[in-house]
Amino acid sequence: PRPPSSGRYATEVTADPFSFPGRYGLLDQALAAAGAPERVVSAEVGLNAKRQHRHFADSEGSRQHQHLIESGAMVMVFAADEHDVQRRSYPNSFHGNTAAAGREYVESLRLVEQAARVGEEAVALLTAPVAPSGTADLVIGPAQMALQIHESCGHALELDRILGDESNFAGASFITPDALGVLRYGSPAVNVTADPTVPGTRGSFGWDDEGTPAGRRELIREGVVVDFLSGRDSAARLGLTPSGAARADGWAYPPVCFATNVFLEPGSGSLDELLDRLGDGYYVDDNRSWSIDERRWNFQFGTEVAYEVRRGRRGRLLRNLSYGGVTPRFWGSVEAVAGPEEFRAFGMPCGKGEPKQWGFLGHGASPALVRGVRIGVA
Repeated sequence: PRPPSSGRYATEVTADPFSFPGRYGLLDQALAAAGAPERVVSAEVGLNAKRQHRHFADSEGSRQHQHLIESGAMVMVFAADEHDVQRRSYPNSFHGNTAAAGREYVESLRLVEQAARVGEEAVALLTAPVAPSGTADLVIGPAQMALQIHESCGHALELDRILGDESNFAGASFITPDALGVLRYGSPAVNVTADPTVPGTRGSFGWDDEGTPAGRRELIREGVVVDFLSGRDSAARLGLTPSGAARADGWAYPPVCFATNVFLEPGSGSLDELLDRLGDGYYVDDNRSWSIDERRWNFQFGTEVAYEVRRGRRGRLLRNLSYGGVTPRFWGSVEAVAGPEEFRAFGMPCGKGEPKQWGFLGHGASPALVRGVRIGVA
């Protein structure tokens, strides 16, 4: 039992994304810019917009009305020669990026300018040296960190997975129900929060789909697990307060646990300062491939781009960098996270449940310095 909670929540929008004069002209210009370089064999650009009205009532007296708007855009370019195919994306490799905002977000992306850049980079990757194998220190950029958070923190901290509810479909978690305050998940530099009250991303809302009010929750504090992503049912089974992470694909689906806005909290300093601290290693960003086991323990990621870093200065472009590891060992090797000025958030889709449901959520991070990572993994 809980007190009723009622009210209205609406996405803050400056310009209606469904009224977008010149959108086809913008797409035409971006497509021409992306496909202009020689050896580009495929280019795709797109805009998207979504409006939802979600109304909730329960027998405890809650009455909630939420009006949610999303806007997004994407560019994806493939370049090829007789030996290789390379891809570059913007502003993220998961169908671009979508924000809880109006068309002002799309206009801020400078789509034509960035389309030209990713087209040129896709071609440049064809002749770039192949990244080496071995062990290296990495600075991982925000877009790749967002996926790392999603796969190896967000899913692993979902309490329904921890309790075994998803083990026959989406998988389980290496975390056990007695982990709170005990399990060392990462280094003291690792602080992970869930906060749907932060505006502007796909995981922003006023109440989850069980009517629990949104609120900021610490999940990992200085490397130690202190809370789970939970709904009313899973939290009650452990005697916890639900974190407000129950989401449903629509009225006909029972809510299941999805990440909300799960962020790696920033540290301090600029990206240049972080690269200087790195010394020799690699800067990597933008996901190309990923694989992680059903317990969220062993993982492997490939990135679209990598840059060699020597004495803190970014140098030549490299292709086909991949890295892998074991989740707590990886997060335990995080030495530092850049400051708030480098933080970027990304909206992502996620599928789980049986029957399968789609949840839309946000992940964000500043670039992070990780020591001793295996690279060149297959």
